[in-house]
Amino acid sequence: MNTMPRVLPRALNQPDSTFKNRRRNSWIIAGSVLLIAILGYVTRWICDDALIFTRIVEQILAGNGPVYNLGERAEASTSTLWQWLLAFAGFVFGQSDTSTLSWMLGLLLTAAGFGFAVSATIRLHGGRVAAMLPCGVLVLLGVRPVWQYATSGLETGLNTFWMALCWWLLVRFRGSTSAKHVVTAAFVMGLGPLVRPEQTLVAAVFLVALWLVTKPNWRVVCAAVAAAGALPVGYEIFRMGFYGILVPMPALTKNASESFWGRGFGYVGDFVNPYLLWLPLVLCTVLLAGVLRRQSTDRIVTLTPVVAGVLSLGYLLKIGGDYMHARMALPIFFLLMLPVLVLPAAKKTRVLGAVLLAWAVLCAGIGQFVPQDGKLIDDERGYYHAWTGQSYPTESADFTPRMKYLNDAVSPRTLTYEGPRQQILTTPLRADVPSKSMIIGVYLGTVGVMSPVDVGVVDFWGLANPIGARFEFPTVKPGHSKPLSNAWLLADYADPAAPVLSPGNFALRADITADQVAAARHALSCGDLAEIQRSTREPMSPGRFWANLTGAVHRTGVTVPPDPFEAERTFCGSP
Repeated sequence: MNTMPRVLPRALNQPDSTFKNRRRNSWIIAGSVLLIAILGYVTRWICDDALIFTRIVEQILAGNGPVYNLGERAEASTSTLWQWLLAFAGFVFGQSDTSTLSWMLGLLLTAAGFGFAVSATIRLHGGRVAAMLPCGVLVLLGVRPVWQYATSGLETGLNTFWMALCWWLLVRFRGSTSAKHVVTAAFVMGLGPLVRPEQTLVAAVFLVALWLVTKPNWRVVCAAVAAAGALPVGYEIFRMGFYGILVPMPALTKNASESFWGRGFGYVGDFVNPYLLWLPLVLCTVLLAGVLRRQSTDRIVTLTPVVAGVLSLGYLLKIGGDYMHARMALPIFFLLMLPVLVLPAAKKTRVLGAVLLAWAVLCAGIGQFVPQDGKLIDDERGYYHAWTGQSYPTESADFTPRMKYLNDAVSPRTLTYEGPRQQILTTPLRADVPSKSMIIGVYLGTVGVMSPVDVGVVDFWGLANPIGARFEFPTVKPGHSKPLSNAWLLADYADPAAPVLSPGNFALRADITADQVAAARHALSCGDLAEIQRSTREPMSPGRFWANLTGAVHRTGVTVPPDPFEAERTFCGSP
């Protein structure tokens, strides 16, 4: 009789508790991914701003480059990487209208980001063999905007994925002496400025932490710096030479360099107060304090996303937040939760975890909260749900019916715009405008996707208009504070020979005169305004690229008085 002991498989040869813990932790990862995917899907949508990306992708795939209008180089998107990722997806799937792809790709990246993030936090707190509780995961899933911005067509899903991947790499490679590991992690972390400009701050914090926990020699440091900066620096040179400025156009429109602390605190309060987020944040802080009594390397790793989140919060408060409820606070929220997404199942953790579970169920079940200040902060999903009449507005066709009247007014070589009492008016287009026709767009994304790429769209709010973005209007509602008056519109695009006013012709608003149009037209031909026009409209050549590159710093700082007469005096020196 064979008395030799039977050799068990490795997994079964381990203690039962270890095997159960590994299986439980795998279920936590899978459950987190599945839940955010389901919740994101049942609240799927896109917004008008997402269609701005769709319009730019259409121009790229048509061979016109990363522009919003044919013959006018303006960077209307704030996420370079998301723009080109959508362009790649559109090329692969043969679709120039990437509106549907945008929410699907956003949901996929969000779910993948949750998977990487939870996996990394499990590894940080004991690897795959210690029992864990999904504390921070419950906090994230309890807040409805987390579900809603899993789609939206904006770059939020990419943002989540990038932060999660940086976290995973930092945890995975802490203490590593491999140059390959350090350089790879540095390259990924360095992509922050291309995800969104403000993520430069997060990227810098993660890169410093990477250096502290790997302690590479100077050769590896040089290689890592080169890897981290290669794409962002290369693209910044391209931006300066191609667009002629240092930052995306919306940064000028929103006066991103100014300080609006009061509005910023109001924006953060609008996110925190309705969901009673103070409760889970305080409890998570208590839990975080309990895991900091470790070796220095793990403490550095644990605190990295917290430091990045706090610094990002300071920046968000400074610039005054945003007009979309919760949107700009969500990346900060995600960063703060990363170290406590899961925690070892100690007695205190179980008690506080039960409280977090009760809060999450209650918060998620209440429904959508209305922003506290409806004039300055919007419930974007609720707005576009009502505006389109669709429960799930997920493609451009859901948005265009409300704007069909514009199609009826557009004809070749005309400028279509809005007159008194919302009348739709037309006037002959200037001969040197390369677009077949021009139309003003209050809903920039919607008007953009309903217009062929050879039909130009003039942005009423200045997000894609090189002159309107520089108006010296005070910022009240970010992105919606710089209306383009008809005086500037006609001066820039209308045929100068066409009559401005004639008997019975209400081609202008009541407060606009022919003299104002003439003053705006003169201002556009003088000094810095003339150079801005050349930097965006003159055919691209090596000489133009160099002139744009060397003048980008000055051009970025130019501001324009919205009054045509004052602008004329400023740039032309006219009395």
